[in-house]
Amino acid sequence: MGVYSDLNSIRCGDCLKILPEIPDNSVDLIVTSPPYNVDMKYDVYIDRIPWSEYYAWCGKWLFECLRVLKPDGRLALNHYLSLGNAQTGRTAPLMELNRIAQDLGFKHHTVAVWTDSTLSRRTAWGSWLSSSCPYIQSPFEGILMLYKDQWKKLSKGISDCPKEDFIQLTGGIWKMQPETKGRTPANFSVDFALKCIRLLSYVDSVVLDPFIGSGTTAEACIVSGRRYIGIELSPAYCDIATQRCSEVFEEYEVL
Repeated sequence: MGVYSDLNSIRCGDCLKILPEIPDNSVDLIVTSPPYNVDMKYDVYIDRIPWSEYYAWCGKWLFECLRVLKPDGRLALNHYLSLGNAQTGRTAPLMELNRIAQDLGFKHHTVAVWTDSTLSRRTAWGSWLSSSCPYIQSPFEGILMLYKDQWKKLSKGISDCPKEDFIQLTGGIWKMQPETKGRTPANFSVDFALKCIRLLSYVDSVVLDPFIGSGTTAEACIVSGRRYIGIELSPAYCDIATQRCSEVFEEYEVL
């Protein structure tokens, strides 16, 4: 079990090239939300490829994620439960990713759900007031929770999940504060990252996000006393994340 030399840093580059640099069995928790393949306008990444190619790509980084996790390490992966339309075709990303991950060797624990209000805008009904061809929207995202060898932690540590949060989160339906700052085209909230981190890891754990974007997971780690490894493809987003982390470190006086 090695120790990664660049803890508390944002690495700029392709996660498929940087993840292999992380030692085996060195990460306690992975919290991430990869590009969704829904044609989001990122600056250097094309977010619309054939779904077969997308899932093949996901298998590659999931393989590396499994490798770097400790035997009792966990993965919290956020994605849509179901998406698409009659024109583009429909897919169930979280189900597909669960299948891919289990084929690689991950073990399934559960899926928690939350409502994505951005999907509540109805643009098509299908067959209006008819059973002929109704379109049924799924405005839910899910947090797929997987683990490497065993779910129960092998050692004791300091837990800091508030009682009220613990009760709600273990119920499987999460209520989260939305992201309002909009630093990049797609941002999950610090509240989301904090909930995952505090529920699923001890204080001082090593947390990895291979798609860290504007640095949300890193901020949550700083606030909660975890160490982080962040990877981001876009140089511009890396700069945003690095600056954000510097500001949070200064605010919490932990430099």
